[in-house]
Amino acid sequence: MTTQVSLIIPSYNDNSKLIELLTSIPDWEMIPNEIIVVDSSYKEPLVPEDFLIFTQKLDINFLVIHKKNLYPGHARNIGINIAKSDLVAFLDTSTYPTKKWLSAGLNKINNQKSDGIWGNTYYKADTFISKTFRACTYGAKPIRTFPGSILKKNIFNRCGLFIETTRAGEDGDWMSRADLQNINIATPEEFLKYNKLNHESLSYLIKKWFRNYIYGAKLPYIRAHKDYYYYVISFIAVLLAFNWNRVFAAWNEESIFYIPSITKISLLLIIIIYIFIRGIFLPRKKGIKFSFIFPINFILIAFLSGFLDLTKALAFVFSRLFKK
Repeated sequence: MTTQVSLIIPSYNDNSKLIELLTSIPDWEMIPNEIIVVDSSYKEPLVPEDFLIFTQKLDINFLVIHKKNLYPGHARNIGINIAKSDLVAFLDTSTYPTKKWLSAGLNKINNQKSDGIWGNTYYKADTFISKTFRACTYGAKPIRTFPGSILKKNIFNRCGLFIETTRAGEDGDWMSRADLQNINIATPEEFLKYNKLNHESLSYLIKKWFRNYIYGAKLPYIRAHKDYYYYVISFIAVLLAFNWNRVFAAWNEESIFYIPSITKISLLLIIIIYIFIRGIFLPRKKGIKFSFIFPINFILIAFLSGFLDLTKALAFVFSRLFKK
């Protein structure tokens, strides 16, 4: 059964994933009557003949627009501008919806009389490396994402379109604008699965983390100075520890303000607090099981989290120093 929805799918150099997504559509409970693939790969993607026959049989308006070197926001904007339906849905080639994703989303929009629903994505992790990276970042609970969203097209008149000149972060920027405009967008019950963590090396994931924050640092919704506050406070704490006995006790060991080994104690306290927050507290808050955190993995999670925080900080600095 088809319905009046335009599905927009940006694609970039991942023809096999695109085919996998497209060939899953016939199994959905409800099928969009328009599917727009905006592909920016080096070569135009190949679409299976069976899928083309399927779209013709159901009179689905299926378009493949191929333009090289488009960023995701630019690709989405092209799709939005040519979409014929009043409702637009968004997926990408790394997120896999359930059969009920579209039908359940439309039902929720109608029942709650909302302007749309957000995407809700579960980051799948099966290997030890992917589980550890997930514990440091996305967590084991589905999180709000733009892929998977179903929205009334007219809300783009209020929030504007996507920033076209950045490789990453444009979706978060648009979502923050929708929040500022108090757009009534509901949270869905169905969630999408993101499986790419299982197929990438740790070095690739870290490089992508660095790249995303270089681009994201230029966007208004990322408040890099919040991270700077943390590092400034830590620096002040260490500086104070180094000078406490000199300033407050004049190195007099008989003074009530004199603290033996204060530098070592302060550094150790900062490390312990960081390990607890990044290795135990935040992973548990994000749904990571105790059995994965303990008895010793929390140390590795905290270490990798520290490396990722440093990577993020370097990306912010790099973006500021070398921004165009």
